[in-house]
Amino acid sequence: MTSGGWAVSSVFSGLITLAAAGLALGQEQDFVGREGSVGSFERFDPVLNDDVMNGVIPSGQDWYLFGEPERRGVYGWLDGGFIGNFANPASKFNGPYNAVDRANEPMMNQAYFIAEQTLPSDGSAGIGARADLLYGEDFPLAMSLGWETNPGPRDWNSGEYYGVAIPQLYSEVGTQDFNLKLGHFYSLVGYEGVPAVGNFFYLKSYSYQFAGPFTHWGGLLNWRATDNLEVNGGLVNGWNGLASPYSKANFLGRVRLKNDDNSRAVQFAIISGDEGTDFSPLFQPQPLLVSANRTRYSLIFEARPSDNVEYVFHQWYGAQANGLDDGSTAIWTGIDQYLYWSASKTWKWGARFEWFDDIDGTRVGLNRPSNPNHVPLPGNYFSLTLGPNWVPTGNILVRPAFRWDFFSGRSGVNPFNDGVSTNQTMLGFDAIQKF
Repeated sequence: MTSGGWAVSSVFSGLITLAAAGLALGQEQDFVGREGSVGSFERFDPVLNDDVMNGVIPSGQDWYLFGEPERRGVYGWLDGGFIGNFANPASKFNGPYNAVDRANEPMMNQAYFIAEQTLPSDGSAGIGARADLLYGEDFPLAMSLGWETNPGPRDWNSGEYYGVAIPQLYSEVGTQDFNLKLGHFYSLVGYEGVPAVGNFFYLKSYSYQFAGPFTHWGGLLNWRATDNLEVNGGLVNGWNGLASPYSKANFLGRVRLKNDDNSRAVQFAIISGDEGTDFSPLFQPQPLLVSANRTRYSLIFEARPSDNVEYVFHQWYGAQANGLDDGSTAIWTGIDQYLYWSASKTWKWGARFEWFDDIDGTRVGLNRPSNPNHVPLPGNYFSLTLGPNWVPTGNILVRPAFRWDFFSGRSGVNPFNDGVSTNQTMLGFDAIQKF
């Protein structure tokens, strides 16, 4: 980490901790993570937003298009929005983004459908299954090599902006406390995730976009050892791939420990195994294409100092052996911090400050083919995002937000406004309709 990165992150850490302490004083309203409130969109129960990447979709909505699911059912949502970029880039891309990446034009991000049968809730053993279908602008990050993505005419999607993906397709056997999942599922590593209803902000963090995998194919054992300890572990076929000549069996694991009332929690997740060393054909100079170890971990601390305040600290690290042209290891790392305040049952406010160190230039800018703001863009990326969540009904969520990105790195590298600027300012919103 550069000294500048540590300094900025440390200062903000102090400020956000003080803010959390201040908000904790005098807040007497119930936490809104209960049915029919803002928090029910991000996390059903308990109150911390800790299972986003598992695709845990919260309940509590007012009506269901296909009937309210019990053990089995079909449900989903529609998500679309608009991001105003003050620089008005000619390419209409929000810098190097690969999610919510279009500037000054409407986006239809997700038409998301879920069909599932859950494991029995009475403690007995049973069989469950789930299939997720996504259509919209968010499809690229939900695809898998060898499944939706194939060479030539076998590729599922011919367009760049709208397409279809099946990010989850799995079966599971066992109980709620101990079960085996087999198939295609979301990664355990990270904090934010693909499903729109699982994230507080419409605009995604850099760590979500560029730091780690989105989905896996393989098997995963899940064990709820006690009321306070959860352990997951298994083998998967690398990052975002069903079939690849360079991916080998990767270990995927997670441990989460919480206190009795779930007001404090810590989680560590990791994936490690061989992957192809080429991040993108646009990255120059290119390393020799071989299979070598790639490791990414995610460390998350969560705290709820009062019924109305949550704080999340997310530190992460990634490394690709032989990832640079001289045979050395490519490294990317960073810190994300979140502060949430529940103002009422229908309004919740959030702040996110993040730092992404991509000094080797291998990660930020892995995006759509026509985006001119692509790898390599070596340097340190920072962003500040502020905004509320508003739930006028149990089926509708509106997420307006302000975001400021700024960059510190090599002279001549300008990742924003089509190679012109080292910062960008945006204001936008989206709306989610659950059905």
